[in-house]
Amino acid sequence: MRDWTHNFGAVNAIAPAVLTDDPAAITVDRSGYDAVTFVLMLGVGGITFTNTNRIDFILEHSDDGTSWEAVDPSNVLGAIPDASGIVLSQRSAHPAATLHRIGYVDGTIGDRRYVRLRPDFNGTHGTGTPMSALAVLGAGRTLPNAA
Repeated sequence: MRDWTHNFGAVNAIAPAVLTDDPAAITVDRSGYDAVTFVLMLGVGGITFTNTNRIDFILEHSDDGTSWEAVDPSNVLGAIPDASGIVLSQRSAHPAATLHRIGYVDGTIGDRRYVRLRPDFNGTHGTGTPMSALAVLGAGRTLPNAA
């Protein structure tokens, strides 16, 4: 039987925190899954974001978990990454909490085992912005054991 509880995996992609600077990136291992949806929860902006004082969210993939490159648009659902992998950029006031879903799937360029979504702080952030992201692993390659 394939139920919802056993049909996906979930791991932290950005640990919950109030941040003023780049946190350590968390690698997500897709082994056994063909897709990942990043659920990014972004709290009220600690500052008024501008083109200079902003947070870019970069989606990258890797074959070995060491050498990273920007994702190709064919691998992304719910956003259109630029050439450097930016899938979301906070550049204006952010007065309310928001939730963003960004998908990574096997595409024409890819099928990379490792992926990560990392915040990149630019400019000065004197007051932190709360955020977290969960990587929901889906399209499992094997069925769960029957109970």
